[in-house]
Amino acid sequence: MPDLRRFDYIIVGGGTAACVLANRLTEDSSIRVLMIEAGSEPTSPWVKMPLAMGKLFTHPKLNWGLYTAPEAKLNNRTIFWPRGKVLGGCSSINGSAYVRGQAEDYDGWRRLGNTGWGWSDVLPYFQKLERREDLHGPSANGKGKLTVSYPVFVSPIARAFIEAGVRAGLPKATDLNGASPEGIGLMPYSVRHGERNSAFEAYLRRVRSRRNLTVETGAFALRLTMEGCRATGVEYERNGAIQKALAAREVILSAGAVSSPQILMLSGIGPAKHLQQHGIPVVADIPGVGENLHDHVSASCTYRTAPEDSLNRELSGLSVLGHAITYYLAKRGPLTNGASQATALARGLPDTPCPDLQIVFRAMSYVYDKSGRIAPDPIPRVTGGVAFTRPKSRGRLLLKSADPKQSPDMNANYLSVASDEDGLLAGVKWIRRIFATDPLRSMVLAEDAPGDACRTDDELRDYLHSTGSTFCHPSGTCKMGQDAMSVVDERLRVRGVESLRVIDASIMPALPSSGPAPAVFMIAEKGADLIKESRSSGANPVSSEAAVSAASARD
Repeated sequence: MPDLRRFDYIIVGGGTAACVLANRLTEDSSIRVLMIEAGSEPTSPWVKMPLAMGKLFTHPKLNWGLYTAPEAKLNNRTIFWPRGKVLGGCSSINGSAYVRGQAEDYDGWRRLGNTGWGWSDVLPYFQKLERREDLHGPSANGKGKLTVSYPVFVSPIARAFIEAGVRAGLPKATDLNGASPEGIGLMPYSVRHGERNSAFEAYLRRVRSRRNLTVETGAFALRLTMEGCRATGVEYERNGAIQKALAAREVILSAGAVSSPQILMLSGIGPAKHLQQHGIPVVADIPGVGENLHDHVSASCTYRTAPEDSLNRELSGLSVLGHAITYYLAKRGPLTNGASQATALARGLPDTPCPDLQIVFRAMSYVYDKSGRIAPDPIPRVTGGVAFTRPKSRGRLLLKSADPKQSPDMNANYLSVASDEDGLLAGVKWIRRIFATDPLRSMVLAEDAPGDACRTDDELRDYLHSTGSTFCHPSGTCKMGQDAMSVVDERLRVRGVESLRVIDASIMPALPSSGPAPAVFMIAEKGADLIKESRSSGANPVSSEAAVSAASARD
C-alpha cells in the first residue's frame, strides 16, 4: 500500500509560484501544507551566481531540457525550452530580469472578464512582494521579499548602447517597473547583494523550519487523486516508491505552463476525445487544457568588437577564475550580472497602444560546445536581442502518451500570425538602428549576424525563420477567463472541479509585454489571498460557473 498522509493543502510543484504559496499559506500555523517538487535542492554553486545561467540552461540535473515539436514558421526546427528542475523552478536558472510589463497587459486580462486582475488590482501585489532598489533614493518597501536592483557591474559598451538608443530615438527610461514603462536603460534584476534572489531564496528558505510545512524534493507527480469531480490529493513517485497524500481543503497545481496541463490531463481533466485516445478515463471534459500555448519569439544580432569591449575574453580561461574569486569574496564583478545588462521597451508595429518589443543588450556572446552546452564565444562579440512581446500566435500542448514521464507534445506555433513576424522584423531593425548610432557605432567592428549581406525585408525574414528562437517564456496553457476555452475562473479555480486550483504562468490569458517572472510572483501572492478568503468565508472551493461535470464528461 502506498504511504498515505493528510494535509490541508498540497502544492504540486516547487517553482516560483509554489515557493510564494508555501510561504504565505503557512503563515497560519494551524494550516498544514505539503509541497512536492520533482527536482532537487538548489545546492549547486551555479544557482546563486547570476551569470551562471548559461551553465544552468543546459544543466542535465537542474533543467528539464525540453524541446518543442518542429515549428513550421521556423523552418521546422525544434526549439529548446530550458525549464527549472529544482526548488525555485525557473527563478533558480533564469536570466534574473525583472520587468513587470505594461498596465495595458493586465487591463487586457480584466477586459476578458477576469474581475480583479486589472492593473489597479494587481499593482498592490507587485508593491507588496518587491523590495525596490532600482529606484533613486531609499529602497521602496523594506519589507518586500524579492529584491529588485540594478547591475552593480556595467560594461562601458552597455552604457554606450543606452546612449546610442537615446540618440536613435528611444526615451531614456526612468523606471522600467513604473505604470507606463517605455524607453532604454539598465536592466532591473532580481539580484540581492550580487546573488540570485530566486523564489527559493526570497520566499522558501526562510520558512523551511515551519512545523506546518513539509517540502519533498525528488517527488515526481504522477496524477491527482479524484473522487468524482473533487480533487482529493496527489499520487507521486519518490525514492522509487509510489506515495499518496490527501488534501482536506485544496490541491494547488503550480507545476508551470508545461507540467500543470500535463498533470491535469493525466488525471482525466482536459479535452475528452484526446484523453480517450490515450485510454485515460475522463473526469471533466475541459477542452481548453493545453490550448492557448504562447511564448515570446526572439531574434539575435551579434557584433564583433575589440577584445576589451566584449566580456568574452573575461569569461574564459584564467580570467574567469579571477572573476570567480572576486565574486565569492566580494560579490562584485561581471559574474553578478544577469543575462543582459541593458534593455529597451520599444514600439515595433504601427499604432500599437504601448511597447510591443523588448530589446536586450549583452556585452558578450555564446556558442555551443561539442556536448551541446553553452560556452563563451572565443571571438570578441556583443549581442543585441529582441522579443516581440505581444504575440497573437497560439499553439497547444498535448499528451504523447499516458506515461507521466514522457514529456508532452508542445507546439508554440511561432510566427503563425503575420503581425508577430512583422513585429519581430521591426525589432531587428531597431537593433541595427541602435548599433549604427554613436557612441556604439564607433565601438563595433562588424555585424556578424545577420551580416551586411542581409539587407532586404525578405532576406531578414529568411534570417528570422532560420534563427528565430524563444525568450523562454511559454505560458497560457490553463487560461483564466470566462469563455468556453478557459480552464480556471478569476479565483483560479479549475472549472467544474472541486478543491482544485492552478496558480502559475499557465493561467495567463496573454503574456505580459516583458518576461513573465514578475507576473508569476504577483499571481501567487494574489492566489494565496484568494485561498485565504475562501477559507475564512467557508466557501466551497469550486468554480461558481462550473462548465463541466463528471456525468457530462462520461456522456
